Amino acid sequence: MGRLAVYKFAYFLSILFTIFILGLSIFAYFSGKINPVENMFAAYVALSKPILVVVNTILFTYWLIRLRYWLWIPLTGLMVNYEYITSMYQIYNPTKYANENRLKIVTYNVHSFGNEITGFSAKEFAEMMNKEETDVLCFQEYRGNGDFTEQDLQNTYAKTFPYSFIPEGLSQAIYSRYPIKQSQTIEFPNTNNGAIWADLDVKGMTIRIINVHMQTTNFDRMRSKAAQARGAQDEEQERAIYLDYSDNFRENTVRRAGQAEQISSLINATEYPLIVCGDFNDPPGTFTYETLKSGLKDGFQTAGEGYGATYRGVHHLLRIDYLFHSTLLEGIKYKVIPYDMSDHNPVYLEVGL
Repeated sequence: MGRLAVYKFAYFLSILFTIFILGLSIFAYFSGKINPVENMFAAYVALSKPILVVVNTILFTYWLIRLRYWLWIPLTGLMVNYEYITSMYQIYNPTKYANENRLKIVTYNVHSFGNEITGFSAKEFAEMMNKEETDVLCFQEYRGNGDFTEQDLQNTYAKTFPYSFIPEGLSQAIYSRYPIKQSQTIEFPNTNNGAIWADLDVKGMTIRIINVHMQTTNFDRMRSKAAQARGAQDEEQERAIYLDYSDNFRENTVRRAGQAEQISSLINATEYPLIVCGDFNDPPGTFTYETLKSGLKDGFQTAGEGYGATYRGVHHLLRIDYLFHSTLLEGIKYKVIPYDMSDHNPVYLEVGL
């Protein structure tokens, strides 16, 4: 086979690969609408969206340099997943809002406040929220310990937030500067995770806050176990850990799908303006994200800027904590607050009422 034949064959393969990536990108666009109970492959494709964006960008650059019209194929792949791209990265676009009626809310998976015996970080964060003039705090993995108890936590935050909903048996809390008219717990079956909601009386306006903690992925725990097995040079044990995690991943993905549908029913039944927030344990573009966002706006897309990662692990690449708001509210300011008390960062959203 001569050089020309090899060149033509390689050229043909590059075109074929480009078309294949486009097909996968189009399927990825629809994958977030497909329940993993019905099609688990769609869930894997949804998680591959960042890879597809990178590959399409490389292919677009490649065909652009070569000045070939095939560049429209990867460009189409990027355009199809534009919504996903904007859910991870935003160019700053300041919102002009004249009305002074605003609500500032923060969601934070506090990871038991680092289990500090003095409660230093919990107190420091409370002071930070007071300076930010935050109106509502939503916590996940909210727990005290033998030295700094949950009562100590309540005493700390009650100084700024006189109203709260902290149900027993569920590690979540809602603190508010505004009166709570009614509240309720939502239990997810066969798990310790759940959701809570509270209707706030904000200057005569009822706003529902839904605080969600979806089924965990246990990714960090798996990596830790695998690293220990690797350190002990136990390849069989390491392989078993990965296989077991694969099964758990599928099970937990299906659980989050059911939990998302459960919360979606509450969202659809709510007549008031609402904010849905919390640790979803799923990145943008997945079934969990798309189901909970349906009919709502992503606060990062309406008022954020830069890269939207919220999880401190995995090289600060993942966005799994969210603040969604109804169309009756206007996103004004959104930010991820760097704070190392937990494996998550706090997420802040200011909305106009």
